[in-house]
Amino acid sequence: MRLHRNLIDKLHYISFGIVIATIPLPMILNNIAIFIFIFFSLLNIKRFKLIKKTPWLLFPVLFIISLLSVTYSCDLTSGLKGLEKTLSFIIFFLFVPTLNIDSNQIKKLLNIFAYVCLLALLYCLLMATYNVWDTGSLYIFNPENLVNENYFLYHRFSKPLELHAVYFGMYLVFSSCIFLNNFKNNGKTGKIYIGIIVGVLAIGIYLLQSFSVLVAYFIVLLVFFLFMHKHNLNFKKLALLALVIFLPATIFLNKAKVFEGNIFEYTIENDIHNTNWNSLNIRLAKWESALAVVKENNVLFGSGIGCTQSRLNEMYNKKKFTIGYQKKFNTHNEYIHYLVELGVLGLLTYLFFLGSGLFLSLKKNDFLLFGIVALMIICGMTENILGVNKGIVFFTSIYYLILLKNEKE
Repeated sequence: MRLHRNLIDKLHYISFGIVIATIPLPMILNNIAIFIFIFFSLLNIKRFKLIKKTPWLLFPVLFIISLLSVTYSCDLTSGLKGLEKTLSFIIFFLFVPTLNIDSNQIKKLLNIFAYVCLLALLYCLLMATYNVWDTGSLYIFNPENLVNENYFLYHRFSKPLELHAVYFGMYLVFSSCIFLNNFKNNGKTGKIYIGIIVGVLAIGIYLLQSFSVLVAYFIVLLVFFLFMHKHNLNFKKLALLALVIFLPATIFLNKAKVFEGNIFEYTIENDIHNTNWNSLNIRLAKWESALAVVKENNVLFGSGIGCTQSRLNEMYNKKKFTIGYQKKFNTHNEYIHYLVELGVLGLLTYLFFLGSGLFLSLKKNDFLLFGIVALMIICGMTENILGVNKGIVFFTSIYYLILLKNEKE
């Protein structure tokens, strides 16, 4: 009987390792891994124990609010599809605590994620190099946006993985956090090895050209050094550290040329070929439209899950935001998304649990928890990171794994 139980525990552990390893890979592989993990979790469901930390409830509370919002959703079918996307909020909340693993095994799972992301980056570099060699050009014309895209930059760089550049960038930033977290426990040779890997990941983060990811990256670097030297810091050292981090960051962001044209200057009726449309201005137009939707709907409870996109499309059309209407843009902002969909109640819930997670990370000096929460906070400003599986599975699985690690130590 004990042998049988040990085998189930081992397979359960391996199944979650596969879930973690397949996050950067095609979604079908990750979905299969999740089903296998659910199967072994159900065998161990009696082990479930609620961790007594406020951030633990972040995702299930959002799920419950979303579930209640179906009752006033304008589109029940879309609402149910939206709920299906957020099932991960409940799945990992219920099933991660059923894992019979110690802190060392959790560290191995996190390392698996980091190394898979490193291999994925090397694969993208290899494919970009091959494409340049095969075509004889660094660029390829994209007929959808009429732009010559560099094989080594942004979405074109992550295309071999069929992965959005922002999500891949978040994976690489968090992988850097994992390697940096292992830095202090290694000898000189190990530290050099980790330094090389973090350098390679930094190249990948740069090539993916996401402004929010770059900002998140430099913030977690700063916090890492603060955590490393917190016992001997003074104001002079802190100022010097900030300069050392943010001076290269400014150069880094400038060379990335994230924005072209005049930022904060746009006319919402302009077509896609207008020179003042850039990645920031087009988001400002989306946010302007989304906030107009909030004013016209229930501010307290929102329009309900499943209604957000249809309400946005109506407002895009009303404001003659042709690009938004044609491309069916989402809000590209997690905070505004919750404000439109679940109202002030949903937004405050999201902000409360982000704040509690950030507070816990600083209180416990937990760099990994800080890293995952910082990514949610910063990247959520420019993307609906919890609107697609690649964001939902990443944040929920890793988030609960880190909280479980915190509980085990």
